[in-house]
Amino acid sequence: MFLMDPLTKILFLVFVVGSMLGIGLKVGKDEILSVLRDRRWLLRVVIANFVLIPALGILAAKVLAVKPENALALILLACAPGGPNALQFLSKTQVTAALAYGGGTTVMLTVLSIFISPLLIAWAIPKGMTLSVPYGPAILVVTLFILLPLVLGTLVKHLAQRAAGRLAGPVALIATLAFIGGMVKTLNITKWAKAEVGSLVLAAIVVFILISMLIGWLLGGPQKWARAVLATSSSMRNIALALAIAIRSFDDPAVLTPLMAFMAVMVPANLLFMLIFKAAGKRTAKRAAAQ
Repeated sequence: MFLMDPLTKILFLVFVVGSMLGIGLKVGKDEILSVLRDRRWLLRVVIANFVLIPALGILAAKVLAVKPENALALILLACAPGGPNALQFLSKTQVTAALAYGGGTTVMLTVLSIFISPLLIAWAIPKGMTLSVPYGPAILVVTLFILLPLVLGTLVKHLAQRAAGRLAGPVALIATLAFIGGMVKTLNITKWAKAEVGSLVLAAIVVFILISMLIGWLLGGPQKWARAVLATSSSMRNIALALAIAIRSFDDPAVLTPLMAFMAVMVPANLLFMLIFKAAGKRTAKRAAAQ
């Protein structure tokens, strides 16, 4: 039920590759590397995504009166940041710094989650359960479909800046269309998953996403674009990694249902956040121009 058909997989891979390639075409390697040199930013990202949000999810899983499969799913989501789907929103900005920090943060979280998330999950799940983590495939996917396109994009920008400028728009459009196509293809599954988990779990998912956004926003620093980047990066969890671990580790397939329900909620929630943030930015710009 939850295994994507080949076309859906291709659409999401095209989206990820196109998004990372597009970011590389728009920003140079120096801008990307500046993200990794910003120790304060890295510390905020790590605290938000590997300390506070996992603590929130683990506590909720143990306190809330939810079914065991829902509690396990919540732990998986809380401990697995770096969702590539965040690129759909992080790449839709004209601020070069925001674009660089969005791409750099996504890469960093995706890579770190492969190694840190399993440790957090193993510590949080009930004793007796054993995790099976697809380290090899995960590293291969990140290398081929995230790191390589980003490096290629920055290389093209460095060697042929005019060509990079012309390619950036079409590449971004292809990525967006692929993302929309992938979401449409999974619509039946996500719709079924939302109905299956029930209103209580859906409400818990919404609250978890909003609190994750708030944590990211508060830790984002003084600049609003940085707050928006960390809010989105923190609330878009790594569904792919969570599903891969759940499929290999847990006998009960019901764990997969709330993961799909979460994906169905986190995308529109972040779309609404992006629209509100952009609208607020335009109002601020109009007020500044009128003064």
